[in-house]
Amino acid sequence: MFTLVPDWAHHYDEFWQAIRRRNLWFIHLRYFFILTLASFLLVGQYLLDFEFTEVQVIAIISLIAIILTYNILLQKLRPYVGQTPGRFNAMHLSLLQIVLDLTSLMVLIYFTGTIDSPLYFVVIFQMVIGSIILPGYIIYLIGLAIITVFSTLTILQFFGLLKTHMIAGLYIEQHDHHFNYIALILVVFATLVLVSIYFANTMAKRLYKREQQLRETLQQLNETEIAKQKYIIGVVHEIKTPIAAVQSYLDLIIQKFLGPVSDSVEEKLIRSKKRTQEAISLINDVLNISKLKILDLKTEENIDITVMLQSIIDRQTGIALAKNIKIKFMDKRTTSKLICGDKILLDMALSNIIGNALKYNVENGKIEIVLYDNKSFLILEISDSGIGIPNKELEIIFQQFYRASNIKKEKYEGSGLGLGLVKEIIEKHEGKIEAKSPSRLGNKNHPGSTILIKLPFIKKKQLSSEIKAETIHDGL
Repeated sequence: MFTLVPDWAHHYDEFWQAIRRRNLWFIHLRYFFILTLASFLLVGQYLLDFEFTEVQVIAIISLIAIILTYNILLQKLRPYVGQTPGRFNAMHLSLLQIVLDLTSLMVLIYFTGTIDSPLYFVVIFQMVIGSIILPGYIIYLIGLAIITVFSTLTILQFFGLLKTHMIAGLYIEQHDHHFNYIALILVVFATLVLVSIYFANTMAKRLYKREQQLRETLQQLNETEIAKQKYIIGVVHEIKTPIAAVQSYLDLIIQKFLGPVSDSVEEKLIRSKKRTQEAISLINDVLNISKLKILDLKTEENIDITVMLQSIIDRQTGIALAKNIKIKFMDKRTTSKLICGDKILLDMALSNIIGNALKYNVENGKIEIVLYDNKSFLILEISDSGIGIPNKELEIIFQQFYRASNIKKEKYEGSGLGLGLVKEIIEKHEGKIEAKSPSRLGNKNHPGSTILIKLPFIKKKQLSSEIKAETIHDGL
């Protein structure tokens, strides 16, 4: 199978989607052409006093039936045509459609008078469309073939070697053409075909070249971003090591392994340890974000969300006991469907949200984790009785480095990176996340907040391009 696709576009999904859109557009346009051709026959016969011969009527009706048949077949075939170079793909389907249409058009032109047909300039329209899609050498070969066939039919009719099927009633007076007139028409027709191909194909090449350059630039930017994130990971790891060492020394002193310390000194050491822990948490947030940015989410597995949530709750038990916070987990789903995704990333996201519900809660507070479901989504609702989120900040709370104003007033430490990371993870899993405040657990002094997460049960797979493009384009 000969290739019609440039090397740079072999794995460029936007290119294939554009080709598939055009294939679908051809099919829709063909139905319009069938209707127009049927109208031409009926209106010409009964309103415009055209006198079609029996041969012309049979030929036009047969062409309508043939075009309708192969159009239906092409429409059924299109969803199964892939994008693999070297095999029959969407570009070959485009070529097949153009060849079938031009063949049908040339038959129609012949049975409506050839050089006297009102339809032969439609060929120019087909050439322009073909020039936008197909490589130059292919469309030039098709154009030369059309010129040759049209010229041959015209010359054979001029010398009486082939019957001419003119439409009676289309012209006031029917007469034989001078050879010079025929030669001039053929030269003009050939020139229009070739010039149309040249301009349309040149413009298409330039657009494809710009698209190729844009794709290469985006790829370079992506590679640069990955290199930057790897550099950040390396540097931040180096920063984390001495801070962790300082924390270890502080632990030794606080636990009095190096001798007794006064209460005032111990208090300052505990504060210092708390600050080092905050610094390590910030570093971990930066590391997680950098890792997420260079991750392509290729690890996918079936996940039992109840097992994951119970594991997170167990890990947070110590913090909950220290503040006497009660955590209640309720599963209100009608089914026990699994979700598909990256277990590490989802654990990271849900741990962050539950950790925030504990961190910004009050002594003797409450946290409720509720699972719901509907036909397509798993719905997770995490509510607390903490300090809440100001209403005007609910829409921007997921921005990186943003921290709610009431958190700053209460002097809670943090980087503002956590919820931004959570949102990115949820969206990578094609889910949705939103914040609400107050929550149903809140009160006047402590309104609380609710984080609502929706995750699809069936995650869209990596490009089975045929299915993806079919879903997108059949909706047009």
